Amino acid sequence: MPIKHQLGNPTCYLILCFLAACKPCLAQLVINEFLADPAGADAGREFVELLNTGPEAINLLGVEFQFANGSVDADWDTRWRMETDWPLAPGEIFLLVDRNWQGEAVPQGQVWLGLQNGPDAIRLFWQGAVLDLVGYGSLTDPEMFEGEAVPLVSGLSLARRPDGWDTNNNLIDFVSASSTPGEANFNDYELRVESFGTEPPSLAQVGENLWLTVVLKNVGLLDIPTTELQVQLRSAEGESQTVLETLFAGCRSQEQCQVFLGFAPGRIGRFSVSLEFNLPAENALLNIQVGKLQVGAGEIYLSEVLSAPPNHQGEWVEVQAGAESVNLGQFKLRDEEGAWKDLPPVDLAPGEFLVVAQDSAALAQWHLENLVQGMVLDCPPGQLTESLRQMPGTWPSLNNNPPEDRSFADRVYLGDAFGTVLDHVTLPASNRLPDGPGLSWERMSHFPESPGWGDWRSCTAPQGGTPGCTNSVGDILNFGVDLSAEPPLLDSSLGIWVTHIRFVLTDDESNWHVEVFDLWGAMVRDLGGTASGPGTRDLIWDGKDDQGYRVPVGGYVVLLHKSRNNQSYRPVAKTLVVVR
Repeated sequence: MPIKHQLGNPTCYLILCFLAACKPCLAQLVINEFLADPAGADAGREFVELLNTGPEAINLLGVEFQFANGSVDADWDTRWRMETDWPLAPGEIFLLVDRNWQGEAVPQGQVWLGLQNGPDAIRLFWQGAVLDLVGYGSLTDPEMFEGEAVPLVSGLSLARRPDGWDTNNNLIDFVSASSTPGEANFNDYELRVESFGTEPPSLAQVGENLWLTVVLKNVGLLDIPTTELQVQLRSAEGESQTVLETLFAGCRSQEQCQVFLGFAPGRIGRFSVSLEFNLPAENALLNIQVGKLQVGAGEIYLSEVLSAPPNHQGEWVEVQAGAESVNLGQFKLRDEEGAWKDLPPVDLAPGEFLVVAQDSAALAQWHLENLVQGMVLDCPPGQLTESLRQMPGTWPSLNNNPPEDRSFADRVYLGDAFGTVLDHVTLPASNRLPDGPGLSWERMSHFPESPGWGDWRSCTAPQGGTPGCTNSVGDILNFGVDLSAEPPLLDSSLGIWVTHIRFVLTDDESNWHVEVFDLWGAMVRDLGGTASGPGTRDLIWDGKDDQGYRVPVGGYVVLLHKSRNNQSYRPVAKTLVVVR
């Protein structure tokens, strides 16, 4: 394809001439880009790109591509020779690739290249004349490079910047770059994403504020001036929405620049996040995808985390499938400092739980001890042990106290196979948990109704955690009453050990407190309370008093207190539970 050529040192054009048999001068044929050390295996991935930098077409007949092993001497081996007439137009590229080529670009020549990884040299040769010479790696023989040899970076090409630039110094002319076989090495305007992040890393609901931070590097040939910028979200179905329009301060060529913007997505889904710049050249647009964002519940989410376990129970994380069946082997888990770790390849039905544990044996022992003490998880027998797995590999040990450089102790991230964050939970310091350490941190709602409802809460179950079972502060429906007990009957002979005390706090109700009284007005159990904001609450009462003894047969009144707008507590609702 034709590309714009920028002239280099004028002295390199003094050698313009006609070689033997009045052939057009080939001095303006250069090695424009080559890949000598691809990522992974070299075979089928190496390439060399030739470029006509002159004003007229040239004939490649008789041109040779040669290689020399720098660890030996300047002993040149011809790897390819053009045997037929081949006119190469001004600005046109000739792509020479390794045999069994695996790239997408269409080559003009295919041969065994065997470039090796340096120190080595390559050159173009024609009827006794060296047309171009490039040395790479730690070379010392001046016959194997022009000016100075250029270092080779594994996985990257060596490319002239700009295309065709030739000062007769390899170190000046070539830079390490992403491979572009058969295409221009660098565009006038091009931005590369150095890093991408959002705060929070995923959103529980639409309308929640998000801060986007992107570090870009201008790898184009020209400075990008102050210009209009749009932030766009594109769904998997290809629908695009502009969520923000603002000004971009500009970015000089070869420098880094940062985009820091806030917006509130208005739709649920998984989106590609793109930045679109309105460039000055003929109103051209530069659109670059910078990352992905999950808004609302996806196909899988985090449900419960224990980061500060008591009694050597071990840390654990509970994940739950969404509306469709999933295989956990397609997803990953990590903490704030750690690398992504594959989850076990277990099939989950819709709504089903899986618990991955630091020490599955210790967690199973904790469960048995609770059964012996009469603490029964509110789920079918054996569900915990069936849903419990040891985490493959090393466990992402969770911090209980914040490092000096951040305000939270740790974060647990759930991601897809590509590392897109689908869900996360931020863990406070163990000494800052609203109800103290030793309790699991449970998701309050998968489908929060307002911004304050997306938070997590301390577990309210008597045993301090509900691994593999429904959360004690999980989703509840708006059942149209201020307070309910479900079931309203506790009967151990029927296997009914616990009742759910359920209520909802509105957006302006931040505090609550729940107590259980006998029919004579004596308080038998304080179920606690917090000032942790609006949302659903689902407390579990196991029919025991504050000393851990089962209460006598009879009726018990559950009393709910609320505080609105930081006012004092007031009783707002009560319901009856019968124990027999």
